[in-house]
Amino acid sequence: MPNNSREDDLKRRVESWAASPGGAEVPSEIQQKISRMLAPSLTPVKPLPSQPMLVWEFIAVFVACTVGLILILDKAGFHLMTGLQMAVMAAILFSGGVLFSIALATGMVPGARHRFPSVVLPLSGLGVITAMALLFPWHTSSAFFSDGWPCTFLEILIAIPVAVIFWLLARRGALFASPRLGAVLTSLAVFLALTPLQFQCMFQQAPHLLVWHSGAALLFIALGAWIGHVFRHRWIS
Repeated sequence: MPNNSREDDLKRRVESWAASPGGAEVPSEIQQKISRMLAPSLTPVKPLPSQPMLVWEFIAVFVACTVGLILILDKAGFHLMTGLQMAVMAAILFSGGVLFSIALATGMVPGARHRFPSVVLPLSGLGVITAMALLFPWHTSSAFFSDGWPCTFLEILIAIPVAVIFWLLARRGALFASPRLGAVLTSLAVFLALTPLQFQCMFQQAPHLLVWHSGAALLFIALGAWIGHVFRHRWIS
């Protein structure tokens, strides 16, 4: 009861100050009481590395996981793609990894200014879709479904644990749940998953890539944005 009484008294004093004319300073007595109440709840925290260092950390994980998966998985795509197809797809997917690494590192720091407008992030996905549509032939196999679903399954199998890894790295910062954060996190995981998937897939045709690779990626990103939306409203409520 004494604690509640002191808190009620402090609340009344703060409300009285808030109702005072603009420009009035907070009384020193109130400042001291607030300091005494907050002090026990303050605990030391480990400082975050600089933002460039965080970006490089995400990029290093992206590259290490990508290279490791390419070495482990089949490499049919290397034999079926032209040099131009491999170069363009690798450049777009790696650029997306860098872009989303920067966006995720920014989200770890409260109040940090976003380096890219929100429209830039979807454009990276549009770049992947455009490259698939323009660089690869438009014909399908007779077993479109049975040939396609294993690629989607493998993509999700890679993307889920990778998203967990990036989330564990990012949660060292002060993350605030939002659709943007969910989409950025899952986009980074998806771009990583798409890279080894592209180079191991034996069906290098535009319809297959757009439906079973990009289509699954878009659904996974949408799921991440939805999860961010749900958790944001739970935290607010």
